[in-house]
Amino acid sequence: MGEIRSFEILSEAKFAEIYQAFWKKLYSVAYNHLRDKALAQEIVQDVFVKLWLNRDKVKQVENADAYLLTAIRNKIYDHFDSVACRKKHYQRALEDFSEERNAVDDIIIFNEGMSVILDELKKMPEKTEAVFRLSKFHKYSNDEIAEKTQLSSKAVEYHITQAMKKLRTRLAMFLS
Repeated sequence: MGEIRSFEILSEAKFAEIYQAFWKKLYSVAYNHLRDKALAQEIVQDVFVKLWLNRDKVKQVENADAYLLTAIRNKIYDHFDSVACRKKHYQRALEDFSEERNAVDDIIIFNEGMSVILDELKKMPEKTEAVFRLSKFHKYSNDEIAEKTQLSSKAVEYHITQAMKKLRTRLAMFLS
């Protein structure tokens, strides 16, 4: 068996020769990076499968050694990228899970906050409460509220601003 420098025409016999000549070297490179025998074998096999599937495209390869070492290195990098991506998704899932565990606490805090808001609204002047409810609870625009309540747009803005000031103060005390 002579030294293989290029791929030329990749027949089954030539492929078998390349496989025999490079398998141990590629496995050694993969194992040294991965420290996992089964994974190193799988990655080497993937490189050879890709070589066989793309045999028509690799006819121009002049340095078989460099080509295969680059292919194995790229497969190793792809593996590390995949592992890093899985770790990131796993970490994000853990964070989402811990957030879900706190959903009950969030609901309790939300309900208590709404109770504070509703109590504070009852203390406000009737027009201010009505304008605020139309704006924030029913999602009416300022113009729609002005038309509905027979107030000017400036008066609607004033009532909303006054309600927001009082609520911010009360909620700041509640949250602290």
